[in-house]
Amino acid sequence: MHASAYDKACVFRGAYLSGCEATPLTVLDVGSATVDGQSLANRSAMANPDWRMIGLDIEPGHNVDVVVADPYDWREIASGSIDVVTCSEVFEHAEYFWITILEITRVLKGNGLAFITSPGGGPRHRFPVDCWRFYDDAFPALARYAGLNLLEAQVQWVPAYRKGIQWRDSSAVMQKPVQDTEGAFDDALRQTIGKSLRAAKPAIEEVLAVMGRNSATDVVGAISAIGPQTGLNAFAAREADLLASGSTLLKKTRLVLRQMREIRRIIVTPLKDLHL
Repeated sequence: MHASAYDKACVFRGAYLSGCEATPLTVLDVGSATVDGQSLANRSAMANPDWRMIGLDIEPGHNVDVVVADPYDWREIASGSIDVVTCSEVFEHAEYFWITILEITRVLKGNGLAFITSPGGGPRHRFPVDCWRFYDDAFPALARYAGLNLLEAQVQWVPAYRKGIQWRDSSAVMQKPVQDTEGAFDDALRQTIGKSLRAAKPAIEEVLAVMGRNSATDVVGAISAIGPQTGLNAFAAREADLLASGSTLLKKTRLVLRQMREIRRIIVTPLKDLHL
């Protein structure tokens, strides 16, 4: 987890969770494993003795509490059991990120919050694959797809941070609406259809099983103590504060140097791949 992504996690906490610092919350960090050389993680950004932190990943490792058997079906985490999901620098490595957002939606309580950040640029980095980059319209579209309320989304297009400009962090905050029984049925059907389309053949029997239910018997999930939220444009405000600090000449010099490094990377990387 690079420094600008960590900073955005702290911005999210300060903007959206400041009223819940003394409230017991369960926080699920998706893709929580840290590797050698990493010192930053969402666990430290969300550290609070009143909050229960669960690190979830596909393999055992440092900072991992739950290892899922299926990266797109987290049966180890109960539906409607999580107040906050953090997911930093994971979506670019998820082959089917549209299923990942459905699982995030499933495990959240009503009014639960999701904080997601993933690169909008930067070099290839496989863990074990590197599939996607996310632009301004990506997370708003995913929120609509998953039935979440988008509170804010922003891509770091300007060099606000001293390091990590190449990643152009794309960040979003989403909130799960409180559902009635009909909404719970619609949500279950959306999740089942989405998951069924990743195999060689759609799992039609699973979809039919959900459609055969009486929606009135569906259990409406728990409601988070977080309460309804409104968008605060916190990421853009943080970026503006960073840009306003320091001398103009120094900022321009840093920008030129960063762009030169990026140009060099763009030129050198293909040559390395060709073994020239």
